[in-house]
Amino acid sequence: MTRMGWRGYALLAGLVVLAGLVTLVVSQRGYLSEGFPFLRSEPEIALPGDRPFSEGRVAPGQEDRAGAAQAVLEDHLATIGMPALSVAVAVDGEIAWSGALGYADVDAGRAAGPQTLFRIGSTSKAVTATLFARMVDAGLVDPDAPVSAYLDDLPNPDWADITLRQLASHTAGIVGYEENRDLGGLWSSMRLQRHYGDATETLDLFDGSDLLFEPGTDFHYSSYDIQLLAAVLQTVGGAPYPDLVDEWVRGPLGIDTPRPDAETPERAEFYHVSPRGTVQRWRAVDLSSKLAGGGFMARPEDLARMGAAWLEDGFISPQTREMFWTPQTLADGSVNEQSYALGWRRNEGVRGVGDDLVYVHHGGVSKGAMSWLVVVPEKRMAISMMINGHVWPFGDWAGVYGDLVRIFDPETEDQLE
Repeated sequence: MTRMGWRGYALLAGLVVLAGLVTLVVSQRGYLSEGFPFLRSEPEIALPGDRPFSEGRVAPGQEDRAGAAQAVLEDHLATIGMPALSVAVAVDGEIAWSGALGYADVDAGRAAGPQTLFRIGSTSKAVTATLFARMVDAGLVDPDAPVSAYLDDLPNPDWADITLRQLASHTAGIVGYEENRDLGGLWSSMRLQRHYGDATETLDLFDGSDLLFEPGTDFHYSSYDIQLLAAVLQTVGGAPYPDLVDEWVRGPLGIDTPRPDAETPERAEFYHVSPRGTVQRWRAVDLSSKLAGGGFMARPEDLARMGAAWLEDGFISPQTREMFWTPQTLADGSVNEQSYALGWRRNEGVRGVGDDLVYVHHGGVSKGAMSWLVVVPEKRMAISMMINGHVWPFGDWAGVYGDLVRIFDPETEDQLE
C-alpha cells in the first residue's frame, strides 16, 4: 500500500471542504434564498396593477376623514409597490377607522381585508412589554430584580445578575443573531424549522455565547433579550407564554390577536417583492423560536386597541406607563442610542403635525412582512400598520403614519385640507 502524497491530502481536504459547503447550502437553502434570489424555488408572479380596497370600521362622524385616509393610503401603496397594506386608527380608545388595500394572496387573487392577519415581527416586543407591564402592576415581577430571582439552574451563569429592566431595554449585553457563537442555536435560528412549545426551550439557542458587555453599560438590540424575559414571565405566570398573553392582554381587551404565527385561511401570504413589479412567496418558516420578540401575527385593529389601552389608567397604571415609556440610561448616565425604553422606543416630532409631539412606537420586520405600531399620547391616538413585503428604508413606508395623525387629529378642523 502506497502512502498518500501531499497532493492527495490536499485533494482530500478540498473534497471535505466542498462537501461541507454543499451540505451547508442544501440544509440552509431556505435561509440563503432570502438573500440570493436564484436559490428560490417559488415562481415569480406579476403584481396586479389594481389595488382593491376593503373598508373596516368607520366611527360615527369620521366619514370624511375615512375618505381622506383611503386616498392617502392608495397613493402610498402605489408608491411603495407592496402587495397589501392594512391600517387601523384608534382615537380615545375606540377604532375610528380601519381599512386594507391590495392582495393578501397574489397567487389566488385574494384581496386583503381588515380581518387579514399579518406577521408583526419585532412589534411583538410591544406585546411582551404589555404583558410585562401588567405583571409589574400586579406585583408579580420587579423590573429591577435579577433573572436568578425567578429562574433556577440558568443555562448560562453570566445571566444571573441581569435585571428584567436590562432585558426589556436591550442593555443586558446578550448577543444578537449576528454575534451568536452558539453554533447549534445559530443553525436553528437560521433554518426556522423547529417548533418550540415553551419559552424556556428557546434559551438553548444562545446560552453558549458570552455577554458582549457588562449589563447596564451599553446598548445592543437583541430578540434573545426578550426570549429570556419571556422565560421569566412564563415561569412566574405558571402558564405557557401564549396563554399568558391571552390572560393578561387579549382577554381583558376583548381582542382576538396577537397570536403565535401559524398558517390559517385568514393570514396573508408573504412575499419577496422585486423592482420589476413581481413577487415570490416567502419560504415556509416556524417563528416559535422568537415568539415573544418577533413571532406573533395580528390584525391592525387589535394592535391599535392594545396601543390605545396603554393610555388607560385602569389597564396600566400611570407610574408603570411612565417607567415603560422613559428611554433608559446607561451606567455612565447617557441615554441609550435608540431612545429605547422598556419594550418601546420614544421620540419627538411627527411630520406635518408637530416637531415637539411625543410618540412611542415599535416597528417590526418579519419574513416577508413589516409592522408598525405607534401611540401618540397627546392626541390619545394609536395607529397600527402592516404590509406583506419589505420596503427599505423602513421609514419610507411607515412614515405615512404622520398623515394619518393629521387626518384623525380630534383637536383640529383642517385635517382634510
